[in-house]
Amino acid sequence: MRSMNKFLKGFFAVATVATLLITAGCAQLPKSGEIKTGPNVEAGLETDYLYYSPSGPTMEDSQEEIVLGFLNAGTGPQNDYEVAKSYLTTLFVKQWDPNNEVLIQDGSPKVTLTVDGTALVTIPIAAKINARGQYQAMPTGSTQTVRFKLAKEAGQWRISSAPNLISIIRPVFDVVFKAYALYFFDNQMKQLVPDVRWFPSRASTSTRLVTALLGGPSEWLIPAVKSAIPSGTKLSLGTVTVADGIATVDLSAKALQASATERRMMQVQIRETLVQLNSVYSVNVTVQRSSLESNGWTFPATQNQIVTPVALYNNELVHLDSEGSQTIGGSRALLSQLNAIDFAMNTEEKTVLVTTPDGIYQTALGKIIQEPKLLVKGNGYLSPILDATGYAWVIPKSGNRQILVFSPDGKRVPFNSGWLGESDRLSFSMSNEGSRIVVAAGTKDNNRVYVAAVIRDKDGNPVSFGAPIKPVGQLGAQSVTWLDNIRIAVLGQNVDNYTQPIIAMVGGGTRYLTAIRDGDKVVGSGQAASVFILDVGTAMYQFRGSNWSLVATAVQALHFPGN
Repeated sequence: MRSMNKFLKGFFAVATVATLLITAGCAQLPKSGEIKTGPNVEAGLETDYLYYSPSGPTMEDSQEEIVLGFLNAGTGPQNDYEVAKSYLTTLFVKQWDPNNEVLIQDGSPKVTLTVDGTALVTIPIAAKINARGQYQAMPTGSTQTVRFKLAKEAGQWRISSAPNLISIIRPVFDVVFKAYALYFFDNQMKQLVPDVRWFPSRASTSTRLVTALLGGPSEWLIPAVKSAIPSGTKLSLGTVTVADGIATVDLSAKALQASATERRMMQVQIRETLVQLNSVYSVNVTVQRSSLESNGWTFPATQNQIVTPVALYNNELVHLDSEGSQTIGGSRALLSQLNAIDFAMNTEEKTVLVTTPDGIYQTALGKIIQEPKLLVKGNGYLSPILDATGYAWVIPKSGNRQILVFSPDGKRVPFNSGWLGESDRLSFSMSNEGSRIVVAAGTKDNNRVYVAAVIRDKDGNPVSFGAPIKPVGQLGAQSVTWLDNIRIAVLGQNVDNYTQPIIAMVGGGTRYLTAIRDGDKVVGSGQAASVFILDVGTAMYQFRGSNWSLVATAVQALHFPGN
């Protein structure tokens, strides 16, 4: 009992705030008359992190208490895990590396002692994080057994051998660790693409972020991204220094192999990765302490302008914003002519795909007069997509049917559906920059959520998907969407007239939102953390705080431009 009390001591010493704040207003579309809307349908995320402070060893600690205390102390990264190291012998403390692996516990560890001073500890785990900060969810019921050697030093038990890892319970993990995006370029070197990694929030985080960036993207993302940083580039001094808000990154001579343009792009990657830290507002990149000239070149902002949802209502496309509702010019005549039941539009709101009972058409809005072009016949397709580069995606609902891709001028582009070719598809969404997809695929009652890279050729034509990852363990998902550039939203199957929405980080971590009655489709902008659910033809809801608020009624379809 004393060991358990010691384990829990200090757990409640520090409070944490790690909440998803989604603030939004309310809008409703009447069945007739003027469309009116309430204020602010946008949203955001805010997170604050505080430290957990574990206890060090005491003179009377037993072997079991030393082992459990050490595991508990791994939750305190301050001063390079100073408390955890106090459980180690003088010799071993110089060898132990706490940054090699993180185990996220899913229960209490079990300690077995042997007569030779060995402790075998079986730890139930929900996930692992490797030295590169990559998150790996583990199957339910997973365990890992680790071995400790103990010895007496100055009359007290200390650990003389242990694996290079820390173990941490989920509530504390949510406090101590934070998700960061490493930034790479898409294959056309035009847009930044995030790669989520997990690191503890402490003074050395800047060094770990840049080290991970220099190590390249996660394996699943490699086919869709490039780095302007030459392979083999290192930190010349081994660390990133931060003083008065300025981070200084000194690279090895390998960086000089980059062209002038690549050097500028290198700085963009490093800068956008580091300015996520509250302690950094400016970044100075050097090579062997010599300036890396940028010639005043500036890359466009990493975040696109936040847009508001567009609803298909009464044969019109209606733009909902914070100041009211506005019909998109020319949409009524077009949609009435085609008998529209669904749509997609590009971010400029000039090109639109229209789904009808007879097929999917591509046409233009506004002042441009264009005869609608039939892309495909039939009605066995999901909602079409117009990606960031202007390509149209038509996705059959059933397997054994090719995904169809069309260039901006409406010409069919050869595309290999690969691993997705044999699966039924229930929902499909493209990331805002067009380099990643999320899809719910499988049978209706047994499907999974997958994320994969979009592989494009040198001209930007999509050619196939990369190997998928499974960001959530959710089965029976009926709808998925990109929420922002690192998060997806998943809507579970309807059970007893309720559906369960989930927000998942692409790179680890999930949050369950309040279940909602009914609901067919989850919708996000791909840019801002605003979640909408559509019960087709009946109601549209937005998540506000901790509940769902009615936004609109009688909506046939709902999308964000470019998503």
